[in-house]
Amino acid sequence: MAATISVARTGNQDIDGILSGSRWSSPNLTYSFPTKASYYGSNYSLSDEPQYNFGSLNGNQSRVAREVFATIASVSNLTFAEIAETSSSHATIRLAVSDRASPAWSYYPDPGEQGGDIWFSRSNGWYDAPVLGGYGYYAFIHEILHSVGLKHGNETTGFGAMTASRDSMEFSALTYRSYVGAAGQYVENETWGYAQTPMMYDIAALQHMYGANYTTRAGNTVYRWSSSTGQEFIDGVGQSLPGGNRIFGTIWDGGGSDTYDLSNYATNLSVDLRPGEWSRFSTTQIAKLGDGQYARGNIANALTYQGDLRSLIENATGGTGSDTLTGNSVANTLRGGGGNDRLYGREGNDVLTGGAGNDTFYFNTKPNPISNLDQITDFSVPSDTIYLARSAFTTLTAGMLPSAAFWIGSQAHDSSDRIVYDTAKGGLHYDADGSGTIASVQFAQLTKGLSMTATDFMIA
Repeated sequence: MAATISVARTGNQDIDGILSGSRWSSPNLTYSFPTKASYYGSNYSLSDEPQYNFGSLNGNQSRVAREVFATIASVSNLTFAEIAETSSSHATIRLAVSDRASPAWSYYPDPGEQGGDIWFSRSNGWYDAPVLGGYGYYAFIHEILHSVGLKHGNETTGFGAMTASRDSMEFSALTYRSYVGAAGQYVENETWGYAQTPMMYDIAALQHMYGANYTTRAGNTVYRWSSSTGQEFIDGVGQSLPGGNRIFGTIWDGGGSDTYDLSNYATNLSVDLRPGEWSRFSTTQIAKLGDGQYARGNIANALTYQGDLRSLIENATGGTGSDTLTGNSVANTLRGGGGNDRLYGREGNDVLTGGAGNDTFYFNTKPNPISNLDQITDFSVPSDTIYLARSAFTTLTAGMLPSAAFWIGSQAHDSSDRIVYDTAKGGLHYDADGSGTIASVQFAQLTKGLSMTATDFMIA
């Protein structure tokens, strides 16, 4: 039997809350779909599952199990090899059906024979034809995560429960709380409103135990979703079709310059590229979690592992609606597309393109000409606007920029100037004291020769 070792706390309660405390000592695991009850020992477990109407998984169930194993391997350094179960050859994780399972359960990593094994109810029919986004598919995710060492996030055993603000299926497929504040006795989601992937704290817990996989989609990957079916396309290749046109999952990406491309959407969507944040593509594709509660978005970004930024998504492209695009701490390329878009580059040297419409460009992080200098490729006077946050541009006052605080030239010409546009070079500078001793800081690069005025700027 495979060996196990104990797992230490991380210090993050939302990760610790789903750690069982035990994991497989080797990341290289096997799994099988046994076809005979006799392949299990006579003293298999107290529940004696093989003796209660035992059956093997059907083709659809086996396919889904393989998909889930592949997904878990894609975010961690676990590997899963399928083997044929026999009386003398036993996999680490074995999946089968039995009427003893009520309705499904699995065993944590354990050196005993039952360690890692997974059982689904045979007769209730809930798991016969699992579809992405439905309860059956979700149950495969949930149980396989148990088999590699994760526990229920709503339970106080082990290292305790997840924090109340994160104890929700939005953050973990292991909790019985479908939404924050739910009773937690059982999941309450709509028919097609279940998690379609391991969620962000599941991924973080897997990586704490087994390490992070940076070979997954390590090139320049493009992610798209169908606005009519919810199907995901990775570099043009369609993934499993979800039920009910729902999108509800978490993305892990191993490296490269990656893009969320929503150019096919006509909704007023929101994309946030920061780790642990959510993007909302369409209200009709949002999962209903029960009791009138909705998921806070369609797709979440995974948390970073040990601060490694390779897993970040770098770029986003909006659709024809009025979209909100938010970058992260690295260099981002944000394209608004049609509509009246709002673009937040945040940290990093970003490239911002509003596209058609009356677009707004937000600067809410401290300007730095080396590490935080954004390029606006298509600023249009007078239809577009630049918003400056007082938290970053501390000598500005709220409201429209006063005309006396704006100057066109290579440098400030008096003590009132705060924003200086160099029409010859296209540079946009912040000068905290105008013609005083504090040096100006370039925070944006625009097209040369624009007829800008103070009315192009708002302070908030």
